Amino acid sequence: MLKISSSLLLCVVLFACSSVPKDWSGMSADEISAWKAAGFSSQIAQKWQQQGFSAEDAADWNRAGFNLKDASKWGEEKFTAQEAKKWRSSGFDLDDAVKSRSKGLTPIEEK
Repeated sequence: MLKISSSLLLCVVLFACSSVPKDWSGMSADEISAWKAAGFSSQIAQKWQQQGFSAEDAADWNRAGFNLKDASKWGEEKFTAQEAKKWRSSGFDLDDAVKSRSKGLTPIEEK
């Protein structure tokens, strides 16, 4: 019985540690202020921060029309939010943008 209880307790602890906090825990007062000023709720801010985004960067990606998943993918390929927006608004998906950029090409800029 002790083994089952210990295993169950371990599972609960691991699950709790891996989930995203629903509050501002783990953030400084300055970070909380920045995330709030950028218009993020605590839960959404925690998700962006766990992926390595600052409040300012997350706000840039958000204003450019990217969700966290897409911003992470484009960011991994070293695009800024504005660069990614230009490529995407020119009709490129990420793979095509990476290939085109590696050839020295740039997206067509709207006037």
